[in-house]
Amino acid sequence: MPKLIIVPKDKEAETALDYDLATSEQIVELNLTNEAFEKLWNEGVFSLINKTSNSNIDQFEDEHITDLNYISNSFIELKKISDDIEDIIKMFELAITYNTSIHFYF
Repeated sequence: MPKLIIVPKDKEAETALDYDLATSEQIVELNLTNEAFEKLWNEGVFSLINKTSNSNIDQFEDEHITDLNYISNSFIELKKISDDIEDIIKMFELAITYNTSIHFYF
């Protein structure tokens, strides 16, 4: 089953997502295959996000980051480590641009 990273496009979408009512027009979705997830996991990408955002992303839990300071910190640190994670970096950038949050459904 694919793993999802979702960024709501505005505060209304953020609320709708909380109630599982967000439409595809209200969100930006990144689907990760199990293989892509494993690669990112093994490279320590999610450990870095956890460290910089005080979150607990793991293989079998849903998690969200709502604090824009944490999102910004993660964005800055992710940009330092690799060019192979442009999609993940873009999701953090969108959360900052939209002034919303980032959600991990694993």
